[in-house]
Amino acid sequence: MTGRASVREALRAATRQPHQRLHRHPGLSAAARGAIGLDDYRQLLMRLYGFHLAFEDAHASAMQKLGLITNSRAELIALDLAALGIMRFDVCRLPRCAALREPSSEACALGALYVVEGSALGGALIAEALAPIVGDARRFFLGGPSGREVWASLLARVETLAPGEQQARAIDAAVETFRIFEEWMFDWRAAPPCLDRLAVSSGSEN
Repeated sequence: MTGRASVREALRAATRQPHQRLHRHPGLSAAARGAIGLDDYRQLLMRLYGFHLAFEDAHASAMQKLGLITNSRAELIALDLAALGIMRFDVCRLPRCAALREPSSEACALGALYVVEGSALGGALIAEALAPIVGDARRFFLGGPSGREVWASLLARVETLAPGEQQARAIDAAVETFRIFEEWMFDWRAAPPCLDRLAVSSGSEN
């Protein structure tokens, strides 16, 4: 007797290619190798902030309903940027990813959360590689103490999705979340509108 594949396995298979592409992203891969300069690291964090803040805003209601309470990754990035000399006022003015929308169903929320929560699992290794370069400004990659518990709870909820439409919606949402993230991170070195002020703030704080 052969058991059916788990929903987690279906999600992993559907998102394998974008996941592999992100491993080759110039900023993320440089951070993972501990080969990123401070200026590029600031740019990378600023871009990640715009995605995670928008994602958290869009999924706040769904996460509350699902009972999945996590540390704000956007807040962790803001703390990292502050450690790098960027004022909170300027962080709040950074561009946000406008493509993210509130999920239309629990299945869609779970699919999107699978991508974002799963992306944090390898953060500790990246944080270790970054330590000699950025010191304490790596809270985002270190994550919060509840990360593993949230991931386990999320996977348990994912496996309750019914075959057919529910699972298909979760998979579509996961693929779409990866697509949005890839597009958002493509021009990660693009200067934000407040770049001039950011440069002044960074210089004044160090």
